[in-house]
Amino acid sequence: MDPQHYTVDGLTAGFADGTLSPVDATEACLARIDAVDPALNAFVLVDPDRALASARASAERWRAGRPASAIDGVPTSIKDLVLVTGWPTRKGSLNTDPDELATEDAPVAQRLLEAGAVVVGKTTTPEFGWKGLSDSPLTGDTRNPWDPTRTAGGSSAGAAVAAATGMAVLNVGTDGGGSIRMPAGFCGIFGLKPTHALVPMYPPGVSGLLSHLGPMTRTVRDAAEMMAVIGVPDSRDIYPTQPDATSWTDRLDDGIAGMRIAYAPTFPRAVVDPQIAGAVAATVELMVGLGAIVEEVDLGLPDCRDAFLALWDAALGRTVAGLDDAGLAASDPGLVATMRRGMALSAQQFIDADAVRGEATLALNGVLREYDLIVSPQLPLTAFPLGSDVADTRRQEHWVDWTPFTYPINMTRHPAASVPVGLSSTGLPMAMQVLGRHFDDRRVLRAARSVEAVQPFPLPAV
Repeated sequence: MDPQHYTVDGLTAGFADGTLSPVDATEACLARIDAVDPALNAFVLVDPDRALASARASAERWRAGRPASAIDGVPTSIKDLVLVTGWPTRKGSLNTDPDELATEDAPVAQRLLEAGAVVVGKTTTPEFGWKGLSDSPLTGDTRNPWDPTRTAGGSSAGAAVAAATGMAVLNVGTDGGGSIRMPAGFCGIFGLKPTHALVPMYPPGVSGLLSHLGPMTRTVRDAAEMMAVIGVPDSRDIYPTQPDATSWTDRLDDGIAGMRIAYAPTFPRAVVDPQIAGAVAATVELMVGLGAIVEEVDLGLPDCRDAFLALWDAALGRTVAGLDDAGLAASDPGLVATMRRGMALSAQQFIDADAVRGEATLALNGVLREYDLIVSPQLPLTAFPLGSDVADTRRQEHWVDWTPFTYPINMTRHPAASVPVGLSSTGLPMAMQVLGRHFDDRRVLRAARSVEAVQPFPLPAV
């Protein structure tokens, strides 16, 4: 099988009946990395020896009929903001030490390893995950598999490219302002930003209450299988949640008949490409055909841009605030500018920004009292050329200016997914956002699966 077409269920069925082994799957993904990653640059670290040792251990468990979990032996990647024992955590920065190896696993890595996932390596990120683009001072450009001259989005750039190209089946992303959903949208894969803290985070996320961890996969079912493993509370998370033993997969294919869905074709400051608007509208009609009750609504969201930037600048600026002049010179200039803006904020400005977070949360909660889900465009544009943090220098000053549908949902902490809905006239992916009530992530996945089942999405020819 071509690794681009690997799925959790397909792999584990082969592992169970002996027609495929975890070693076969791991070798195929490592070969895929060798073949396509030099041109796309999705990985900052690949460890074939460790991966193959893990795959051989998984193969023994399958032969004995005692797999560790439903994802035992599945090739997996972890974003390089996450601790994995024995590996450095470079965070896209020249100001990190390549010889400083993690001495513990972050909860998400620990859960995956305990479940028998075969972690092949760590994927790229912009410096400290500060922006929605796919370049960093450490690794350079990570390129979009649909058009390597264009951005893959960020900050979970490498994870999106790995998923789209079959370099790994399960991929861990982080999302502080859209960092799972933006690259998922640009690269044509599925990505879920779960309810805040549903996937535990340790060490605490740099961006605090904006920070989320979640799955980036080719299919919705793969994401659900991954959530069953990583969506488990951990005492190290400073924002703990309660255990929930509800299955992530049992009702995934139950459909959306009778669901009440609010359709929001625009958010504050959004100027949506007509092709994207049309593709999302067509998908909404498809959902109506599947039995959903869909009504167009005005969400009543406040304009969150300046408030988000105040929260973001104050948080992300801490990552470089202690560097000397040489360290700052080696950093992404945009991150240094973020730090300087954050340092100039007053306590009152921060509190005022946090008040907008509350207003936005109340607005969405009000809509979600009347509706089961909200759908909208995911991004107002398709992937744009590498080399700039903005798509249009005449109208945009900051990366948040081209992603008005993502960062408000980090402020409100609701679950939100990016679902592919078609290709533009230039052959680039377009996506829809599906968001739900806090801790109703399973319904978000169910709706995304309903769309995926009747509107399958192609893969890039790489």
